[in-house]
Amino acid sequence: MSSAPAAENFAVAEASGVVRSGDDLLIVDDGQRGAYFCVALRGRKGPVILFDLSAVESIHLPFGNLVTDMESIEVLGDGRVVVLSERLRALFGSDGVVASYDAPLAEFGKRGLEGLAVRAMPDGSSRVAVLWEGGYPEYQHVPTQLQRKVGRLPMRPTLLLHTLNPGDADILVRSPNFIELQPPRPKGRAPRAQRFRAPDLVWHRGADGTWGFITLLSSHNSKGERKYQFHWLQRFSRDGKPIGDPLDLDLMAPPEWKATNWEGLAWFEENESLVLVNESHPEPAGVALVVQLPNEWKFPESALPQFTNDR
Repeated sequence: MSSAPAAENFAVAEASGVVRSGDDLLIVDDGQRGAYFCVALRGRKGPVILFDLSAVESIHLPFGNLVTDMESIEVLGDGRVVVLSERLRALFGSDGVVASYDAPLAEFGKRGLEGLAVRAMPDGSSRVAVLWEGGYPEYQHVPTQLQRKVGRLPMRPTLLLHTLNPGDADILVRSPNFIELQPPRPKGRAPRAQRFRAPDLVWHRGADGTWGFITLLSSHNSKGERKYQFHWLQRFSRDGKPIGDPLDLDLMAPPEWKATNWEGLAWFEENESLVLVNESHPEPAGVALVVQLPNEWKFPESALPQFTNDR
């Protein structure tokens, strides 16, 4: 892939988002400003992909240090690479702002825009889903006047869907139509009980041909000894309702990686496998995990001609 020159090779320290582009993984690191990583797969298919430092290139974006806390990365239908900034609640490409999002998606208590999924359409446009993560706010980061009222109340993850046409730039996305995801609620009463935030998602076409999402879920409590207990993949319909049982990532990863803070999710091979990256990875240079989709989560190839491009 073409890119601006990289000064040197780097380790991926705090991976927060990932997308596959050909035989590369493109990764954002929320400890980096104004750059993303390109990791050469060199034909590797997992299930565990360790990042060789010689295969990691830092791609610098022209707007440099403007973009902080990059949380997700995608490739639009017209081929542009875009990154999602939580703090600026905007998508950025190599020429600057592609889309910015209105105040309802602002960060609150260190909870904000984390997930990004793009479905490329035949005409080069993009069906975009941005995900406000929800979950418990970080109590110490809630304004003092609000701490006692809402500082320990769990919030539902929220989706906003919109379309970008080829070449669109500097678009302000305003919409009153937000979709609240309805994640499972583990037993117990908040704020001591486990409740879920949603760091990332992918578009997913189910066995019946309808479009929905596979969402990465991670739980913790707000009061008492902090525990990060559940790390799941969960299917959701387009209107935010859960579909079927979740997949437990702690059972799919190597045992020594149990309770890893998975942050980024993307298709590795669409309809076959997913790739995940994590913020506090167990290997110094970085690592990705490839997980196979259960057969009941796949759409049947024989039924493909029946499907339409449902927007």
